[in-house]
Amino acid sequence: MKNKILNRFVGVVDDRDEYQRSEIYKELAFSGILLWYLTMILMFISLIIDTIQHTLSFATPALFIINMAYAMMTVIKIRRKHLDETDCASEEEYEEKKKQLKKTSTLAGAQWGLFMLIFMEYVSPYLSTGEIDVSWWNVIIWIGGGVFFGMSLYLFSKSKLQKHF
Repeated sequence: MKNKILNRFVGVVDDRDEYQRSEIYKELAFSGILLWYLTMILMFISLIIDTIQHTLSFATPALFIINMAYAMMTVIKIRRKHLDETDCASEEEYEEKKKQLKKTSTLAGAQWGLFMLIFMEYVSPYLSTGEIDVSWWNVIIWIGGGVFFGMSLYLFSKSKLQKHF
């Protein structure tokens, strides 16, 4: 079944050899990631248009559901095959990768908190009502959300490090 769908999508009538299948999978994986990012951008644009028009179109929740279902399906399949784990051969390598995860998680938490603060407190209210009303309490909430996001990301990523020493 999987080969029939793949052959039909590629446009061939017979099965591909192992090298050809590997190259086809690489191309499909990259185009799938690219398509996911493009639909996320389209969903964001649709959300902005809905906010301006004070409506909820079919496209916004439909794109959200499709993107989240695709992401969850991909994560579950990758986790099931343990493809998201990182092997560490020594204590030094383990500590170095933990340090790298701290940096990337801190940056991701800061970016998430800043994006949510700007979008939820400035962009969305301005597009919706034309007024901006930001309090220190809202800023503290989004900073806390960014810290929570970064820490959760770090703990999740750290659990993927496998000690082999």
